[in-house]
Amino acid sequence: MGFFLSPGEREYVRQVNRTPGIRRANRHMLAIFLYIFGVLSLMIAFLSPSFTGWIWQSAAGEASPAHDLLTGYLRWYWLLLIFSGGSFGLSAVLLVFYLCRAIRNWVKACGVWRDEVLPKLAEIDNWDRAGQKEEEYSRGRVMAYGSRFHSAALSYFVCGFLCFLIVLGSGGMLAQEDLAKLPFQAREDLSQIEAGFLQTAEVWISPNCRPARLPGPYGEGQPELTTLYGVISEDTEFQWVRVYVPHALGFSVDQSRLFDEEKTLGWNWEHARRYQVRYTSGLHVAVELAPIP
Repeated sequence: MGFFLSPGEREYVRQVNRTPGIRRANRHMLAIFLYIFGVLSLMIAFLSPSFTGWIWQSAAGEASPAHDLLTGYLRWYWLLLIFSGGSFGLSAVLLVFYLCRAIRNWVKACGVWRDEVLPKLAEIDNWDRAGQKEEEYSRGRVMAYGSRFHSAALSYFVCGFLCFLIVLGSGGMLAQEDLAKLPFQAREDLSQIEAGFLQTAEVWISPNCRPARLPGPYGEGQPELTTLYGVISEDTEFQWVRVYVPHALGFSVDQSRLFDEEKTLGWNWEHARRYQVRYTSGLHVAVELAPIP
């Protein structure tokens, strides 16, 4: 059996892609490519700075800065959770479906080649050795007949691999970014604000602060609507607690009386400004933050 195919054989190999089974597998592969394009497009849209900035500030002016910020984030958290969970579940089902189809076609292909194709090719080789003339396309026709299940199996394996990538990406986002917890934390924090049951402490504030965002998955260039401060006092059991202060609160640290980590507690008590802070217990979003006279 020769390695190179004649023109007639190549034509019959090309014809294998025109069989109903191969066409059906290729249609599935095209649908999966479109599905992945849609998933990636939505993910890029949901993580784009223009969209996140709009949705995080979608409740601005409805209540207090902390309440408005958490409301906007809650909407975003739910959107990401539903999207990631849906794409993970659907892709997992499709992955199992396509793997089953791929394995079934591969098993069929092995059986056809063992029981039909190889004996037929051996028979054609015997014709050659006997000096009988073989039609040019006979070998290609036999090989094309045996290859149709292999080609279908390959297409379904590609579909399964693409679904696996979506499962990996959406599952990683659900696990690594705690998306399954964030909406409930934000909802509990909102309930605390509405009920007025907040963490209250008199604290010193570290001068080392930075613009920040609430927890969640982010892309490049996302807006930063809060400042992350570290606070410490007896009320926090002298453990640093990170607190997100919305920019809309208009808070700034008293630069003339900064907390100094290298000084003693007594020195800071005499010289560093203390503040009263009320914040949520889940995401630590500050509702009120004011200096103590």
